Amino acid sequence: MREQILITGFGPFGDHLRNVSGEAAEAVDGQDLQAEGFALQSRVLPVQFERACELLSEVVEGGTPPAAALALGIHNEPGGPFRLELLAKNERHYSIPDVDGQLVTEASVEDHGPAQKLSTLPVASIKLALDRAGFDVELSEDAGRYLCNAVFYWLAQRLPAAGFLHVPPDADLEQVQRAIQLAAEATASRLLAQQVEVA
Repeated sequence: MREQILITGFGPFGDHLRNVSGEAAEAVDGQDLQAEGFALQSRVLPVQFERACELLSEVVEGGTPPAAALALGIHNEPGGPFRLELLAKNERHYSIPDVDGQLVTEASVEDHGPAQKLSTLPVASIKLALDRAGFDVELSEDAGRYLCNAVFYWLAQRLPAAGFLHVPPDADLEQVQRAIQLAAEATASRLLAQQVEVA
């Protein structure tokens, strides 16, 4: 049985009648990776914290957890770069309401969690793979305080390998799919190397 790398994206929200992060995640669901023994498993999350966490719990805590998770969301800069997030903060402070109309301010992701969680994906290897493929990609230390940051933090609290990629809101669907595949291959290669080191 192949180990799963969880890919998440979000559904539409606010003025974004389409969300390429969710469309791309859905498109790669079930794909096998070139790295031996790994496949992609995807979920499209609602832009609402509690319901997103319920869906994630079914995957992460309801059976065999995925080996890693790469979460995606869109940022607010059309034509901007892909942003590999380095850390998530234990904060929720929404600038716009979620899809249920809730406007959360001065809240935490988890009441007793650490102030921040670092990405545990092979960020340098992912960035190199994206650079070589011609992506405009940069590292970022600010995932915001909205659902992107919250999901990143939630996953990083529960999985040994988790991280987040922000994509431009107007990115091409096939381009985002390619970015997912490259990031997942780099992650699987790191996991395989770690297995060899332990053996």
